[in-house]
Amino acid sequence: MHNVPKKRRLQIRKPIPYVTITLIVVNVALLLTQWLDARVGQVLIFSPGIAHEEPYRFISSTFMHAGFTHLLFNMYALWLIGSVLERMIGWGRFLGLYLLSAVAGNVMVLYTVSTDIDYYTGTVGASGAVFGIFAAMFVVLRRFGGSFTQMAVVIAINLAISFLPGTNISWQSHVGGLLMGALLMAVISRRRRVSRALTARDI
Repeated sequence: MHNVPKKRRLQIRKPIPYVTITLIVVNVALLLTQWLDARVGQVLIFSPGIAHEEPYRFISSTFMHAGFTHLLFNMYALWLIGSVLERMIGWGRFLGLYLLSAVAGNVMVLYTVSTDIDYYTGTVGASGAVFGIFAAMFVVLRRFGGSFTQMAVVIAINLAISFLPGTNISWQSHVGGLLMGALLMAVISRRRRVSRALTARDI
């Protein structure tokens, strides 16, 4: 009588989301640097009044945060959604989508300035980029038949919070990033550059 070994479940090894991990590490490192030297924030922060002369701030400000709680929420969202999205569309397209969504958020800030105070008010945070990946994930789920209701609720709640009075949140960054993320993902998914290796259970 011979013992028959049990069949092992086939395990598909998921690629490591290196870009998502790197973005989180950079954001954390820069917050620590801010605590050590406040001048770092002054060099990297975005405001419409100085962005024309120093356009690098359209990108650099997305790696700055107004405290640990601000960083924590953004990085949690980035890991939760970004790590999955990166595996779906590839690291290059994911990085491009992330950075362009961040730029779009600051562009929206630039072109919705209404007062002189707003013109020189600083904006920081990865929220524009995070809303971009939120929108991208929504488009993926909608395009390929996944359950997109939960993602829609997350977007709606966070967007609504952006408009609450007294929250000191830049709704422009969120809306700009959201629109850019949706647009880019619509182009990517139309060309079928999305991996079907991940199922809805992975999201």
